[in-house]
Amino acid sequence: MPTTNRRNYYRILQVQPDAPTEIIRASYRTLMRELKRHPDLGGSTWDASVLNEAFETLSDPQRRAAYDEKLFLTYTKQTGSHAKQPLTPVFCPICKRPLSRKPGPGEVCLTCRTPLQSEEPQSPRQRNKRSLARTKRSAQIHYYATWPGKARQGRMMDFSPKGMRFICNERLALHTVLKISSTIFDASGIVTNSREEIWDGHKCYAVGVCFLAVRFAESRGTFLSTSA
Repeated sequence: MPTTNRRNYYRILQVQPDAPTEIIRASYRTLMRELKRHPDLGGSTWDASVLNEAFETLSDPQRRAAYDEKLFLTYTKQTGSHAKQPLTPVFCPICKRPLSRKPGPGEVCLTCRTPLQSEEPQSPRQRNKRSLARTKRSAQIHYYATWPGKARQGRMMDFSPKGMRFICNERLALHTVLKISSTIFDASGIVTNSREEIWDGHKCYAVGVCFLAVRFAESRGTFLSTSA
């Protein structure tokens, strides 16, 4: 795919950005055969070549992932009053797959299963303002900094509905977006701080994360404690 190509393949094939391959293939066949875009049925060679280009890209998982990443970068660079109309409004924060609409509460990305943000992101000031005390909890977590990629292990220190802290063996850059999985919750979050610490005599890094979206395994009683 040429680097100067600005075509939106999802629009060309008349499918939603999160459409599965089966829908993409069906739409392509409909356009080519039933709507007679194929040259043998009276369509133009140029229209057919564009449809073929779009289908070949979106029907191949690796090429589609690369195209989605490029689409994401194109959209996020469109800032300022003279920005062009965005190609698509919402992306998964981890795999960068474009979404057909703004997600609702509790929805996850169909590609990487990351919880999706259903409201506007918090400002830096809001991220640093803790409205609820965190609950201390030691538990193993797995996190992804890229997708697809290998899950890395960490150890939870504490968490709240707004964020968490965990320790790991690597320094994570500020504003890195993570996919986090545990027995308590699944979340997407952004790194707000990362500092070196000594834990059980070993050097590690304590990482603070503000949740973008979170799905708790138990929706009731997670933060309730009682005493006699």
